[in-house]
Amino acid sequence: MTSSARAKGYRSQSKCIKFLEGKGYEVSIVERSSKFSKQKDAFGLFDLSAMNDKHTLWIQVTTNRPHTHKNFIEFSRVHPLSDSSFEQWVWIDRKGWKVFKYKKGKKFVEDTNSEWWSVKNEHS
Repeated sequence: MTSSARAKGYRSQSKCIKFLEGKGYEVSIVERSSKFSKQKDAFGLFDLSAMNDKHTLWIQVTTNRPHTHKNFIEFSRVHPLSDSSFEQWVWIDRKGWKVFKYKKGKKFVEDTNSEWWSVKNEHS
């Protein structure tokens, strides 16, 4: 991964963190890569975990294209947790977020036009 691609990925991740914190979540970055270590996502899938008083989100953040859905679907099938959500947030340049949720072995696309997502149009 080139340094510019890595920087773009970190910008998308920062947007996701800022958005979630604005919605009252406490967010933790799982791990980042450096020249001394390999990228270590939680369960090999997730960059972030976010919690509020009701549930936990496990999130993979990407830019412009999602990763394959197969591994997320399988993970959600094997781990059907009622108080957790497994998600993939894709920042699409000049458009905003596209969010995929995985629950009980199925994929859903989040409606990012709903009121909850209203700050998504702040393309900072």
